[in-house]
Amino acid sequence: MSLSNKLSEQIRWIKASLQTDYQDLFKQHSWLHGQVQQKLFSWGHQTKLDLWQRSPFAKHEENLKNHQHTGIFSQLPVDDYQLFCKFSGLPFEKEFWQQELVRSKQTKFHKQNLPLKLLTEKWQQQLDKAKVLWQAEQINQLRQKVLTQLKQELEVIKQLSQQLEQLGFGIGDDIGNLTPQDIEEMKRWLNYLTQDKNAQQIAELLGKMRQIEQSEKIEQVKQTVYTKSPQIDVNSREEIIGLRLGKDLEYVLPSELALMADEETSILFDLKFLESKLMCFELQGMTYCDATTEIIVEQKSQEDEKPGPMILCVDTSDSMNGFPENIAKAMALFLGTKAKSENRPCFIINFSTRIETFEIMDKTGIPNLIAFLRQSFHGGTDAAPALHHALKIMEQKNYQKADLLMISDFVMNSLPEDLLSAIAIQREAGNQFNSLVIGNDFMSERLKTHFDHEWIYNPNTQKIQELVQFKKDVFDK
Repeated sequence: MSLSNKLSEQIRWIKASLQTDYQDLFKQHSWLHGQVQQKLFSWGHQTKLDLWQRSPFAKHEENLKNHQHTGIFSQLPVDDYQLFCKFSGLPFEKEFWQQELVRSKQTKFHKQNLPLKLLTEKWQQQLDKAKVLWQAEQINQLRQKVLTQLKQELEVIKQLSQQLEQLGFGIGDDIGNLTPQDIEEMKRWLNYLTQDKNAQQIAELLGKMRQIEQSEKIEQVKQTVYTKSPQIDVNSREEIIGLRLGKDLEYVLPSELALMADEETSILFDLKFLESKLMCFELQGMTYCDATTEIIVEQKSQEDEKPGPMILCVDTSDSMNGFPENIAKAMALFLGTKAKSENRPCFIINFSTRIETFEIMDKTGIPNLIAFLRQSFHGGTDAAPALHHALKIMEQKNYQKADLLMISDFVMNSLPEDLLSAIAIQREAGNQFNSLVIGNDFMSERLKTHFDHEWIYNPNTQKIQELVQFKKDVFDK
């Protein structure tokens, strides 16, 4: 069996083993089939290349081919064959081959290829067998290694999938592109949300910011109205509307009937009658039929605001180092994933004294989001650059009526007046400004009035100390 066939057989065995151990996971996430297949294909290709590069028989194969090519039976091919036997742990018939060397010197040159053919054929058989045994041993080791690695990855996907499902999300096929460091970060952040119910409660509240609001909308609606439509009925004799020529005697004018009173004029009457030229009253009636008419009416309706764009400002300064930063990034991961699942535009700004930005788009996967959130500056804190950049984003068409959330311990200086004025203008345009304060060392008296809603979370006690205004609205629903 060729090496390619052996590897194909091993790949089928690995797939069957994984399908058995993770049957439910494969059913739940159909994309796993293709991802595992791709990894096994890459493993097979890499293993084939690796075995070729690490083969301990390369030198012996080269020696064998050289002797087959020269066609001369001498001491050199015998010595090279002896080295191969020693390397492979095979017996070497030294006396036999020495006798063949002596005999070959006594024979003519054209007969020297007979012992060489015997030597190279035996050498080739033993070399092929040794290579097969070595490859089988190496493939078994590499197979076990890749199987263990894939099982570990599937266990991670299983765990992440369960955690994301607890938060109401599914897991995408791009999870396979996460680095080990990304996976550890994601697991750590998800653990904060799945194990800390208060943190999860905040995240759920943030996700409902726009859903609890209602707006009054005036709609123009078509309505069908049924009315009585008058129509002339010529067969109805309800009223006189004029005169006409005819010979209907019941409607003939009295002056025409008077012609019959005299014999001379009676002939004229007869002629008019025959020619339908008698002056008669014209009568008609009116009937009413049902008719439908479409009219446009205006009506008021209450509707829930749809979740709009989201802008997240995450504090990664030195004062946030440790648990506060991790819970902030866990919130950002939750909200960013939620925005992507709801097709909401989402823009994330990491800030300390400078900023880094990241926009979640259709082609943006979890690995890109995690790689961005892993960035930290650990310097001072200045929220102004982040808010200035957020205000510029709000001017874009697809970020109108955005929900901005600043996640920070708010250990910082007060905001400049020009920035506060710009925030007020954007608030009038329908944008919202919210804050999540992490920790107790915050400047609530200076900053909380600048935000529409404010949440305060104590990471030491893992308790929500205050939910300003918004909490009551949500839980009343």
